[in-house]
Amino acid sequence: MSLPWISISPRLQGGVALINSLNRNKFNLLLQHIIQSENEEIFTQSELAKLAESLKLDGPNLQLLIQSIAHIFKQSSKVILKPTALQEQLVEELKLNDDKAEDFVKLWTQETKKNFDVEHSKNLENISWELNVQSSSSICSKECHVNTHLQMALISVDGKDKENVVLELDEQELTNLYNILENIQNKLDSI
Repeated sequence: MSLPWISISPRLQGGVALINSLNRNKFNLLLQHIIQSENEEIFTQSELAKLAESLKLDGPNLQLLIQSIAHIFKQSSKVILKPTALQEQLVEELKLNDDKAEDFVKLWTQETKKNFDVEHSKNLENISWELNVQSSSSICSKECHVNTHLQMALISVDGKDKENVVLELDEQELTNLYNILENIQNKLDSI
């Protein structure tokens, strides 16, 4: 089993060694702070100073630790994996300690669940469409306007809620939608 979604460089291996050297509680707090940070700068300068003192790390090693955690999480969030498969890869390929991999996967699962909100997702039950063409008029003798209505019947995953969504698309918007769907189909075909 390999991690095609992440390149394991010597720098990252050094970061993993720092992760493995951390106390589990400190690792969890650090991981949560990094993942839940919405700012470009994850830590302020004063927070970095306190963190360096708490973890007994110098500046470059502290930066390597933070960057490694952020990088692993960011890369793992770009792929669709079962949590058990992710945990296996973190342990076998990245050489994370079992407890660190377990904690990482728990938080990864919580964050992924928020992003995908599977419990409130809907399935496409039916789709219907209508094409409207407005031909020339006395004002515009050569113009033709195309307008498409797509009606999608959606049903909640649990089958209790139904919803209709109607899209009104001009020719350019319909072409863009078609191209997006074609790209999705090509990616599915390549899998």
